[in-house]
Amino acid sequence: MATQEAPCVWTRHCQQETADPVEGRVTGTLPPWLEGRVTRNGPGKLQVGDTPYRHLFDALAMLHQFHIADSRVTYRSRFLKSDSFKKNMSANRIVVTEFGTAAYPDPCITLFKRFKNTFTVPTVKKMTDNCLVSVCQVKDEMFALTETCYIRKVDPEKLDTLGDKIMLTKYVAVNMATAHPHIDEDGTVYNMGSSFSTAKGPCYNVIKMSEGSLERAKVVASISCQWRLYPCYYHSFAMTEHYWVLVEQPLVMSACKMVAGAFTNRPPLDALKWLPEKKVKFRVIERATGSLVQTLYTADAFVTFHHVNAWEDAGHLVLDLCATDDGEIVKMLCISNLGKNSSDPSRLLFRSFLRRYVLPLAGVSKAPPEENLVTLEDIACKATKQRDGSVHCTCHGLYNQFFDMPRINYKRNGKPYRYAYGVSTKGNDLVFEMLVKVDVTTGQTWEFESRNHTVAEPIFVEAPDATEEDQGVILSTLLDKNDPRYVALLVLDARDMSEVARAEFAANDVVTSTFHGQFVGAHESSHSY
Repeated sequence: MATQEAPCVWTRHCQQETADPVEGRVTGTLPPWLEGRVTRNGPGKLQVGDTPYRHLFDALAMLHQFHIADSRVTYRSRFLKSDSFKKNMSANRIVVTEFGTAAYPDPCITLFKRFKNTFTVPTVKKMTDNCLVSVCQVKDEMFALTETCYIRKVDPEKLDTLGDKIMLTKYVAVNMATAHPHIDEDGTVYNMGSSFSTAKGPCYNVIKMSEGSLERAKVVASISCQWRLYPCYYHSFAMTEHYWVLVEQPLVMSACKMVAGAFTNRPPLDALKWLPEKKVKFRVIERATGSLVQTLYTADAFVTFHHVNAWEDAGHLVLDLCATDDGEIVKMLCISNLGKNSSDPSRLLFRSFLRRYVLPLAGVSKAPPEENLVTLEDIACKATKQRDGSVHCTCHGLYNQFFDMPRINYKRNGKPYRYAYGVSTKGNDLVFEMLVKVDVTTGQTWEFESRNHTVAEPIFVEAPDATEEDQGVILSTLLDKNDPRYVALLVLDARDMSEVARAEFAANDVVTSTFHGQFVGAHESSHSY
């Protein structure tokens, strides 16, 4: 008799949070210097009452936290009490439109009132504050992040949702922002946001927040979208010592469909459009001036959610990222697709790979057409000068298996580095089964797998006496494929990916998967990723 396949962990739905900390059973030995908090964010509720969410990016946010002190670990989880959460729970149905789910009409109102409520003018104020993608702690304040104009402040210790939602538009000219900011060593926070209300059309703006302060936020660079009616969808960006890099990919949002959808009660997902005949454009911005580098760098169409790292090397800009050539990747994350059996031929597959692109910065204007401008040694990437003056870039694969949710030793962010950490899978591409370390210089790999468990995005924590890039630990979480209340904090030696310790917990209810998180050390004065 065939073994029944366990339901995909991404389709789990939690009813009850574990609000009070639960102490875990620790096996192995936690490093004595490892003290602090791991806070992770992701989808928690997949339905409200009888109304289901249609996309993984829609589910009501749930925060998970592991607190490490004195070789003990506690776990707690809390729903983010956003305005969206409170309105939905009060109505016992979905009344706030999310990325892939439109608000359900009230069955008690008349047809005329339903028509009037549906055909309303779209405004920024109607965007959701269901911040389910990541978290960012700056000094003593923690924020839950998503990709709209809203963020929410969270108590970093108890995970209580604090105060009112914060509209970024009140502080700086952006209508949407990424959930993947970069943090300089001095605590300055940089992020990339879209603005749809400028005279020159949709723009991508770089935001600078000195010491992480919203009150001191300002736009330090602004570039126009290459397709005025189709601003691209982007999830992250890269930052080097002298440049910011935005991958303007042909996965776009139709401005016309977004406006029409707001009048006809359609979610933003319906406005998403894949243009495979178009090319990717690497938009390189000088940090010192905010000016766009005039050389146009292109590549064949691909989609990326996550940058790994970027740096400058001998007149080149090297860019490592996770990419797929399939523009249907966002649709793959629809709940209906996630719930399909792995043997179902109609199931859309998630394929993401670790790639490197090299952008030549020097000597482009004087180079003849058809010349490969990449002169770095031991680099298989190409960047070919075109007759129109642009440079077409060809990638090199750094790992030939699935790789995503990348992290590095963040002290190497924007600088040459050697090791990338991510998640992978052996067969079921919807379920992350392995943690992988890749030496991006030699191609050597190390893997960790725990039978019948899924893993989450790895977080690198450097040892206090580290002299090498990979001296430290990797923190991840384990979920049991068959026991929905099981969760564990996993600690690996970052050098060889061997298990150092794990702390296991039984939560009050179902434990859901997470997207991204942050470790905040107990003795840190500034926090990064």
